[in-house]
Amino acid sequence: MKLRLWEQKFTRMVVSITALAALIAMATVSCTKKNDVLVTEIGVSPPRRPVSKPSKAADFYIQGQYKHIQGDSQGAIAAFTRSINLNPDYAPAYNSRGLVHFDIGDKEQAISDYSQAIRLNPNNAEFYNNRGNARAALGDVNGAIEDYNQAIRLASSYAEAYNNRGNARAATGDRNGAISDYDQAIRLNPQYAAAYNNRGNARAAAGNQQGAIADYDQAIRLAPKFAAAYNNRGNARATLGDKQGAIADLQRAANIFQQQNNEQLYKQVMNNIRDFQQQ
Repeated sequence: MKLRLWEQKFTRMVVSITALAALIAMATVSCTKKNDVLVTEIGVSPPRRPVSKPSKAADFYIQGQYKHIQGDSQGAIAAFTRSINLNPDYAPAYNSRGLVHFDIGDKEQAISDYSQAIRLNPNNAEFYNNRGNARAALGDVNGAIEDYNQAIRLASSYAEAYNNRGNARAATGDRNGAISDYDQAIRLNPQYAAAYNNRGNARAAAGNQQGAIADYDQAIRLAPKFAAAYNNRGNARATLGDKQGAIADLQRAANIFQQQNNEQLYKQVMNNIRDFQQQ
């Protein structure tokens, strides 16, 4: 069975009481029922190191961000919870705790936290985008699209929300709508490798393998270690009968996943290579 890899890049502007947070990427993976894989990039880097003895909500919030990027999910949740206990109206802390819950696979709790953040600040596009991601991961595609729509209404230049809505539309079979969203995401951010990859998937599903390969090529030029794009280009090449090119791409994808210590996807791609070689 073909394994098509979709990528959603969720960039988030998280505002603390004192400063704007910069962004870093932390990859997580969730598998859908259709054997597709959604690769998400999440996480925030706080503007300064946490204080040694946190006492205010903002202190625990920054501590939670640090613990999250260090991989201490439970410590991060505890810190964000302390922040919320000290300031129950601190919307960014709910959002950030939601990110951690999403990261560890607790999508329901993530939605609960995002919803609380939205209740406190209904004009924050990022909160809707994040809740949309969690809803999509749970299979609530229509609910996800509603959230992405609201994120786009609040921030019309939000490239990630267009990309994410494109993925949701693709899941409903609306390929034209999905491609339109990816087009807009790319117009807003021409360096958006994930959007090229996802548009390639939509084009491949529509039978346009050459157009798909062109998109995968661009995704790889922008992100040379983009394993999903190699995997997907391999699938497209296989469909066109280019067995040698397909195996080369799939092997490259497997090698990158192995380098990234992503054993699950490494094994899946290697299984696909073996199946393809036996055909």
